[in-house]
Amino acid sequence: MFVIYLIIAGVVALLAAVFQYGKAKGKSKENLLFAFLRFLSVFAILMLLINPKFRKVTVYEEKPALAIVADNSSSIPYLGQQQQISDILSQLQQNTELAEKFSPDYYTFGKNLKNGDSLSFEEQHTNLSEALTSLKEIYRGKNASVIILTDGNQTYGEDYTYTSLNYPMPVFPVALGDTTTYDDLKIQRLNVNRYAYFRNKFPVEIILNYEGKTAVSSTFRLTSGNRTLYSENVNFSPEKRSEIIRTHLEAGTRGILTFRAEILPVENEKNTKNNYKEFGIEVIDQKTEVLIVSDIVHPDLGALKRSIESNEERTVTLSKPTLDINRINDYQLVILYQPDASFTGVFRQLEKSGKNTFIIGGKSTDWNFLNRAQKDFSRKPARLTEEVQGSYNESYSVFASEDIGLSRYPPLQVPFGDITVNTPYEPILFQKINGVVTKTPLLLTTEKDNKKTALLLGEDIWRWRMQDFRDHKNYEKFDKFIGKLVLYLASDKKRDRLETDYETLYDGTTPVVITAQYFDNNYIFNPEASLGIEVRNKDNNTEKTYPMLLRNNYYEADLSDLEAGEYTFTIRVEGENMQRSGQFRILEFDVEQQYAGADIEGLRKLAGNTGGTISYSSVSDSLYNILTNDERFKPVQKSKEDNIALVDWKILLFIIVLLLSAEWFLRKYRGLV
Repeated sequence: MFVIYLIIAGVVALLAAVFQYGKAKGKSKENLLFAFLRFLSVFAILMLLINPKFRKVTVYEEKPALAIVADNSSSIPYLGQQQQISDILSQLQQNTELAEKFSPDYYTFGKNLKNGDSLSFEEQHTNLSEALTSLKEIYRGKNASVIILTDGNQTYGEDYTYTSLNYPMPVFPVALGDTTTYDDLKIQRLNVNRYAYFRNKFPVEIILNYEGKTAVSSTFRLTSGNRTLYSENVNFSPEKRSEIIRTHLEAGTRGILTFRAEILPVENEKNTKNNYKEFGIEVIDQKTEVLIVSDIVHPDLGALKRSIESNEERTVTLSKPTLDINRINDYQLVILYQPDASFTGVFRQLEKSGKNTFIIGGKSTDWNFLNRAQKDFSRKPARLTEEVQGSYNESYSVFASEDIGLSRYPPLQVPFGDITVNTPYEPILFQKINGVVTKTPLLLTTEKDNKKTALLLGEDIWRWRMQDFRDHKNYEKFDKFIGKLVLYLASDKKRDRLETDYETLYDGTTPVVITAQYFDNNYIFNPEASLGIEVRNKDNNTEKTYPMLLRNNYYEADLSDLEAGEYTFTIRVEGENMQRSGQFRILEFDVEQQYAGADIEGLRKLAGNTGGTISYSSVSDSLYNILTNDERFKPVQKSKEDNIALVDWKILLFIIVLLLSAEWFLRKYRGLV
């Protein structure tokens, strides 16, 4: 096609030149020159209008990538290695041989991988596995290698020796920290429930570990304040390196109870930070009871039960609609899964008792029955379903929630047809169909006459929980999303203009975050308010004030810089006579201080699994030799093909101007008009 356009452009340009100069008297060389200039200029202009594309092939040499990754966790200064890691980074940056052969990239990691080489050593977790996984994605399909500067002590995430199996690039660990093995007793793990019933006994399980070459004896004890609640003598040896202790403690008072588990250090033990651990429980009178009623078997039921019971303060009972309807009064929330005509007695009892409900519809829902059984909403029955994703409503303000990325999660099966809601409602999720967000709700809440109702219009939410695990290796985000919905529905408390949300106990390993919602007189969330929180340490009476920052439909204060201790707080709204108070406790525990030296064995496995080598305390000469001489790290010649449009050639415009100018100048010079 381009050839045809080229011929047409040439013919048109030739005709234009002949039309202009073909009738001139005589056929002097000047006329032929003028015609030739006109032909070229018109042809060039037509070529610009046609705008053909040309292929441009560029051949270049790509150096192998070298990822230099530094451990930015607080364990590095605890082991006295902060200067050492800085010196190693400087040496690598100044090494000209590496710079010539590789394309170096610098990263730091704690709980996540971050770009850059700035070190603060304030990360509270070490997740080597996540760093390795992120590097694999970054350098997918590239010739790359990794130098990682770390003590190898992972405190969060999957075991990195497992992640490194079949790893696509060699990893060269540089071990930081003492490589000598010392006698060390430590509390490896402590298992205890978060909640306990008042005047009941609750189980505690403690796993003790020993590293050393001689037989040792010690004493383990559980204390609360100055009281010793449990004590046991324990013995260890190179053949017996662990001990499991199980006992029961009594929840004698309501509220937060804190305890201390401790194993007395042996002589000359270097690290005693891992010999003790504080833990706490919240003593409650009763749990929140949730009833799920369903006449069918579906994986959604198991997903809901596990999600709700991930909070130990809640228990879930599964039942058929044929249950004794008087038992419904024993529950704070009733979830009705795909109701049909067999739910008639359940709906009658719910109407009498005024219980809050969560209705989930799907392919097995009898919509004719459901339309008759309640008056809050209705929809036309349909046999066909469609795949619908959820799109989070940023304006939702009934309770504090956040977008967990459900728009990227697998779709639910939703019956065809529009929903008609007959009471005021707030959508949490809108329906997203084939990538288009609609105004039709997928998940909504209503509140009328102190009765709260939630409605989900689709089934297969078990896929959402599985996707959450696939993305984050846990169910935390999905469980938290469902937990907040259940907390709202299970509460009979009337809405307040200033509502707070916080944990009463923080274990020292999770962020200390307090959130609040402030509503105007019409109970509409006010994003323009100014909220502040005043925190007082009950142990030393010191006070700190923090601003609360706006996060979508709630305000948030991050108090993670507070030390372990017991605190009270007060949240105030500027310009309003309104405040809320509470208290919480932060337990003393730093997971990054549980190790006396580097995990040499783990780093050796990492190097062995990936085809790398391990260095100790510095980048060894052998590692430099491997990186500069190994045949695996050769530059690769690549070619890049680009389609370049003629209109992008700016020189062509210059040529057109030059041709027209030359024609005009020569005509003037010859006295032609």
